[in-house]
Amino acid sequence: MSTSRTVSVVLPTHNRAHLLERAVRSILAQTHRDLELIIVDDGSTDGTPQLVAQFADARIRYIRNEKPSGPANARNTGITSVGVSGYIGFLDDDDEWLPNKLERQLALFESSPVPLAAVGCGLIGHEDDGSIVLMEPTFRGDVFEHLLARRARGYAAPLILVRRFPGKDDVLFDPDLPCLEDMDFSMRVALRGAVDFVADPLVTVYRNDGGPHVWNAEAAVIGYERLSRKWATELRQRPWVRSYYEVCMARDLAKLGRMEECRDRLRHAVEGSSSRARVWLWYVASIIGSFGVRACARLLPIRPPEVIVSGT
Repeated sequence: MSTSRTVSVVLPTHNRAHLLERAVRSILAQTHRDLELIIVDDGSTDGTPQLVAQFADARIRYIRNEKPSGPANARNTGITSVGVSGYIGFLDDDDEWLPNKLERQLALFESSPVPLAAVGCGLIGHEDDGSIVLMEPTFRGDVFEHLLARRARGYAAPLILVRRFPGKDDVLFDPDLPCLEDMDFSMRVALRGAVDFVADPLVTVYRNDGGPHVWNAEAAVIGYERLSRKWATELRQRPWVRSYYEVCMARDLAKLGRMEECRDRLRHAVEGSSSRARVWLWYVASIIGSFGVRACARLLPIRPPEVIVSGT
């Protein structure tokens, strides 16, 4: 286990020079100064290179991909380029860290009675509708089951700080996932050991900048499909979780107006569901179209399923 307190921060960006400065400054302003910032420019065609060049800070390294490769590949480029550091963190180009994020998380690593594989945190979210929400993390320790069931919060890429283990390869992001890649990443990190979190919000996430976002209905359907294949063995053993994935896909298919596929997913979701009655109500409502599913999602939401973890 590394004793280095150096943190490598990976920041992928693509055509967001107008937002990138905020993210970079939030990293350079960390109260924990022992860090390197790896900016991976994923084929930007705006003024990103010129913006980065304005920062006179020796802790910054700039890597440019001539052609866009996607967020997961861009993060992997950064991960495989890190120096001799004990930890890796991530920030998206439209978000920012609070100044004491790394300091608080490192303190938890060092005070924990058990070795930790990662530490997450809470967040402040600025939503599309102008509202501001606070997200408090949930579940610590062995959280793999909760992550698989989409119940654990606080371990998304901009929130998580990951310990590096000498002699072990760093965990990489799966480039085949157009979204949900940070969920998959966190699950594989959690398989390496216990995790914990700082309950306070240490990251501000912006979803109201008006630009395109990786998370959208079409990408979510593909992401859940591919995630279901990747973790097929685990989901066969947990049919209630597999059913929840089907519900999530049905909800997004309804947003896309693909109602026949939506109903097919809901039929599959009934088997093994811990919310069978609600799934049937969603199915009946889907007959009147996407409006019916959207109404059910709002009035009769189907939550991530409870899981049974031995020893709890």
